Amino acid sequence: DIHVKYGENTILDGIQWLVRPGEKWALLGPNGSGKSTLLSLINADNPQSYPNRISLFDRRRGSGESIWDIKKKIGFVSPELHQYFDSNATCLQVAGSGFYDTIGYMRSCTPEQLEKALGWMQLLEINGHAATQFKHVPESVQRLVLLARALVKNPPLLIFDEPCQGLDTHQKLHFKKVIESLCEYIPVTLIYVTHYEEELPAPVNRFLRIRNGKMI
Repeated sequence: DIHVKYGENTILDGIQWLVRPGEKWALLGPNGSGKSTLLSLINADNPQSYPNRISLFDRRRGSGESIWDIKKKIGFVSPELHQYFDSNATCLQVAGSGFYDTIGYMRSCTPEQLEKALGWMQLLEINGHAATQFKHVPESVQRLVLLARALVKNPPLLIFDEPCQGLDTHQKLHFKKVIESLCEYIPVTLIYVTHYEEELPAPVNRFLRIRNGKMI
């Protein structure tokens, strides 16, 4: 029964959502419907989670866990992440930053962590870009690097917030196939946000639609 209000503006109104391990969800709704606010409650980025009754990974928010305790269990991919990796960091370094949930490359990875990050890049067939600066590779490769970043810590929950935004038709299809392969071989829970249902990977079979902050 989630309610989020800023001043006189109601952003979320009576949202009730249970996501079980292994489920594959689509979160759908027009711009301004409240999707981003709902994601921020899940991703531990919104203090409004405390006055509401929210449990993440079977633990009530505000019961002593830190933001980082939650984030280490979530892999997150969105187009907006690109802007935070505009330094001289290589693609491998960006992928490795997922171990620390840092936005930008602010902590050095251990050799073991870099080896694991490179392994994910090999699986996603982008290891040839490992030593290239992130800002110098195509946008579709950047999106897969961010996917590797989300996967390095083997999180039980993946959240994709319009991950195909800005990609062309071929790149969208490739990204979709990669996600379908991951879902086939990895026991992961998925929340996928998009405006276009044709972008949804095949394993997605549950839908939450919201409009004006309400479930529809």
